[in-house]
Amino acid sequence: MPRPSKTVHRQKIAAGLEWKKGNREEAQKMWLEADQARKELQAKKHNKKKVAAEGEDQEGGAGEGGESEG
Repeated sequence: MPRPSKTVHRQKIAAGLEWKKGNREEAQKMWLEADQARKELQAKKHNKKKVAAEGEDQEGGAGEGGESEG
């Protein structure tokens, strides 16, 4: 099974080929599906980074805040 980003790339290429063939409506549908999949992948990656950063902040932030006040 290929990487999800590679699958999205192939979907966009297929949509471009359909556009060149003259199947405009089909190409637009394919492109929108690929774009939606790309946005989902980016959101998934962004959420992973955000969760990891919040976890580090909670662990390190509580100790640092107490030391600077006292």
